[in-house]
Amino acid sequence: MDAYLFRLWKECRDGAYTISDMAEAIHLSPKQTKRHLARWQEEGWLTYTSGRGRGNLTRLEWLRHVERDLAKQLLERMEKESVEAVTNQLEWDWSPAQAGRFMRQLEKKFGYVQTSSDALIIPRRRHFLTTHPLEAADIHSAHLVQNVFNRLFMIDASGEVTGELAHHYEWQGSTLVLFLRKGVRFHDGSLMTSKDVTKSLRMLVQSDAYRYMYRHVRHIASNGTYRVDVTLDRRRNSYIPKLSMIHTSIAKGSVGTGPFQLDRHDKEKTVLLAFENYFGVRALLDRVEFIKVPDGYDPTYRISSRDSKETGHISTPSGFGLVILNSHPNSVFANEEARHYMHRLIAEIRPEIGTLNERRTPNDRGFLGLMSETYRVPEGPSVTFDRPIRIKQTDFTNDTTDWIAEMLTRHGIAYEFVPISFKDSIHDKMYYEYVDLVVHGEVFERNITLGFEQFMTNEYSPPHKVFPHIEGMTERLGQFDDLPFEDWLPLHREIERELKEKSYFIPLYNEERTIPFPVELKDVCVDLFGYFDFAKLWIPS
Repeated sequence: MDAYLFRLWKECRDGAYTISDMAEAIHLSPKQTKRHLARWQEEGWLTYTSGRGRGNLTRLEWLRHVERDLAKQLLERMEKESVEAVTNQLEWDWSPAQAGRFMRQLEKKFGYVQTSSDALIIPRRRHFLTTHPLEAADIHSAHLVQNVFNRLFMIDASGEVTGELAHHYEWQGSTLVLFLRKGVRFHDGSLMTSKDVTKSLRMLVQSDAYRYMYRHVRHIASNGTYRVDVTLDRRRNSYIPKLSMIHTSIAKGSVGTGPFQLDRHDKEKTVLLAFENYFGVRALLDRVEFIKVPDGYDPTYRISSRDSKETGHISTPSGFGLVILNSHPNSVFANEEARHYMHRLIAEIRPEIGTLNERRTPNDRGFLGLMSETYRVPEGPSVTFDRPIRIKQTDFTNDTTDWIAEMLTRHGIAYEFVPISFKDSIHDKMYYEYVDLVVHGEVFERNITLGFEQFMTNEYSPPHKVFPHIEGMTERLGQFDDLPFEDWLPLHREIERELKEKSYFIPLYNEERTIPFPVELKDVCVDLFGYFDFAKLWIPS
């Protein structure tokens, strides 16, 4: 199937065009375009009469209905080939009628490929940005990493820490001594030893994103086959909970020790296979397949063993949304009165957030769930802005950003969008040097107390770029390392209170995720980030 042919048919119907116009329409050079036109004429798609002389018009006449013929070819391919083989073609700019035909065909085909193994098939609209723990700063990548890698410790919602790859620990002065489980294998078949863990932890503390967070680590050394010594500047009990976060997962290069191993990862498909030598209980699912599908496709999970006719649903918490007003010296929000004014305008429309997305509920408290304290929206005068407000725009938060922009228009406030790609919005925070307003969605891991601290201190996180412009904030954040984990909540509330009352951060909504799945899937439960715990799922024979 020829994407250039399809694009030309969409852009240039019967008529007269210059070669340059047609070349621009299909994103080729004029010379390449002439070669394609000659071939398409030989194949009977069109006729064209080249204009004489530079810049003269070429007469184009179509002999076949290109979209209809290519759609027929694609439907035939969909019957014979896998979904990922036709994903790119499905994303072409098809008419609504043709797109509807493809969706109906996908409904019949997707996930129903009789196999001898139990597979869960999950449609996705974008591919995973990364599969490595140190880079997994977005929720989708973190969920993938959670199933492929293990950490030294795990922490539950109540704050209780248990060993995972480490079965025990003890303090010897300023040295944290980690005792590792025996018999743990990486997906490449090798046994995990203290040397592997030492190397992985060194990469963690030396990484650009986490160097500051682990700045108190002085030395990491292997001390026997199953012992690792982590020496700090002094004993800091806060480091045990930190070693339960997703970014601390132990990796041997790109290989992990988790219940699933990565079998395939590209832009069309990501496949996880159950790891037969997993040190825990072997997953009952054999495969988990993430397949990229076009926008508008039914998001229901599928199973490979049968074509399910009945669907169940599970709703899980999916984090919160907030508005960040950047107070750097050149921002329109460097002035507190300007921040308070914007805070009041957003608070006025906050109760209507559910009309924008039914899975969202207004959040007028904060970022600590039920532990957040109520607050009063700051009062003050209206403010006139001397230039347009620069608003970060990315596809992940487009609906909310547009909603706020409409409110600004009603109040006669000028704005301009600053487009940022989804990837750059996570891995490149340089845009905070010139944007004023950011809509951000955040999802904590299982424990809110630890999640909030990570949100405040993680260099992947937006606060890292905002806090240097808030007087005294860097010093307050440094207190986390000096306090026992169980004493963090008062400091959390102090920081949260300042962020809200001085209108640096504006609470906006809490969100739920609804996951549709086939009723044949058993032991459905959620793990970190509000997604399914794949290791516990099974399908009856």
